[in-house]
Amino acid sequence: MELTSQATLPVLILGLMLGLAALALVANELGRRARLSPPARVVLAGGLGMGVLAVAIKVGIIALLSQSDGRALARAGTAMRGATEALFAGGEAAAPEPEVGAEPLGYRTWRALPGAARDPRGNRTTPEKVALGRRLFNDARLSVDGSVSCASCHVLDEGGDDNMRVSMGVRGQTGDRNAPSVLNAAFLTRLFWDGRAGSLEQQAEGPLLNPVEMAMPSLDEVEARVRADPGYGALFAAAFPGARPITGRNIVRAIAAYERSLITPDTPYDRFVRGEDAALSPAALRGMALFDAVGCRSCHVDPVFSAAGTEKPLGVYRSFPVYPEGNPYVAKYGLLVDGGPGRFRVPSLRNVALTAPYFHNGSVRDLDEAIRVMAVSQLGRRISDNPLDDIEVLAAQVADDRPGRNLSLVGNRALSGREVADIAAFLRALTADRIPR
Repeated sequence: MELTSQATLPVLILGLMLGLAALALVANELGRRARLSPPARVVLAGGLGMGVLAVAIKVGIIALLSQSDGRALARAGTAMRGATEALFAGGEAAAPEPEVGAEPLGYRTWRALPGAARDPRGNRTTPEKVALGRRLFNDARLSVDGSVSCASCHVLDEGGDDNMRVSMGVRGQTGDRNAPSVLNAAFLTRLFWDGRAGSLEQQAEGPLLNPVEMAMPSLDEVEARVRADPGYGALFAAAFPGARPITGRNIVRAIAAYERSLITPDTPYDRFVRGEDAALSPAALRGMALFDAVGCRSCHVDPVFSAAGTEKPLGVYRSFPVYPEGNPYVAKYGLLVDGGPGRFRVPSLRNVALTAPYFHNGSVRDLDEAIRVMAVSQLGRRISDNPLDDIEVLAAQVADDRPGRNLSLVGNRALSGREVADIAAFLRALTADRIPR
C-alpha cells in the first residue's frame, strides 16, 4: 500500500512501538532460558532495544528526507508547469521563477510547438478579431504618408520579415536593426531586439508611432484614419461589441490578435518530436544532436528556439559577440555596437532558413555562414576540418609558490564543414510546410 506523506510518520511511530514491545517479550524469553535474573533481563532488553531504536531512527530520517525531496520535486514541477504556461500565454502574466539551480526548461526532452498560443488577459482571440487584425495589418493608410503597413516589413511568405538588411519606413527612411519575424511571436514574452515590448499588444503599437517606421503622431490619429473608412465599422462592431468599438486601443488589440494566430507548428522537427521517425534526414538528426552538444540550445531553447521567456536563470538577453578578440567575423560583418558588444534579446530560429539576412544588423546572408559566425563569436569555437584543431592544450601556472605548470587537454574545440552543414540541415527542418496568412 502506498502511504501519503501525512500518514508515513505516524505509521513509523506505531511500528516502532510495536517492535519494541515484541523485542521486550523476546528479551524476556531469552533471559528466562539463560536463567538470568530479572535485572539482567532488563539490561538485555535495553541493549537489544537500543540497536533496534538506532535502525528505526535511520529509517525515519530517510523517510522524512524522501518526503522533503518529494515536496521539492513537486514544487519544481509546479514551477516548470507555470513557466511553460506563461511561455505559451503570449501575454502579460509573468512566469514563476524556477528554484535556484533548477535546470532550465527544454534542455533534455525536445518539445514540439503547440498549435495555438494562450490569450492574455483582456484580449481573447476570436475569428472576428483575427479578420479585423488581418485587414489592419495590411493597411498602409495606418502610416503617415500611406506608404507602409505592418506587412511591408513582415512579409509572411518570406518568413515573417522582409529579407532586407534593415527595413524601410515612410519617406524612404531606414532604421539600424534587421526586422524580426512576426511568425510565432505569440510565444515570445519579450519583443524587439532590445526586448522593450512585453506583449504583442505593446509590440503592435510601436511601429505605428515610430517616426522612422509608420510615423503616426498618436493613436488618436490612427483611430481617425480608421474611422474615415466606412468599411471598418461593421468589422469593429463584430470584433468589439459595445458603444464605441473603434478606438486606438482596439486597433492595437486586433493587430495583436491576428499576429497571435500566425503560428507554424507543423515543421519536420515538430513531426519528428511527435513521433514521426522519418521526418528528419540523417543530416538533420546529426545537426539536432550537435545543436545541443556544442551549446546552441543553451540560448535557443525549444520549442520556440529562443531564450525569451523560458530561461529565467540565464536570462532572456545575450551579449553579442561574446568573443570579439581575434574574431575575424567582427570586422567583416560589423558586429560591434558603438565600439563594443551589444546586448540583445535572443531571437527565435523557427523558419530561420527563410529570414536571411541574419543578426541585428542584417549583415550575413548565408545560413551556413551565420552558423560559423555564431560558433566563433558566441561559443569560442574554431572552424576547421583539421582534427588537430579540435584539441586545445591549456597550460596554467601552479597556484602556490612551487615551480611547475599544470596542463590539460580540451577537446571538441572545432566545428568541421560537415558539422556546420549538419546544423544547417537541422535549422532548415524548423521551416514550416505551410505559412499562415
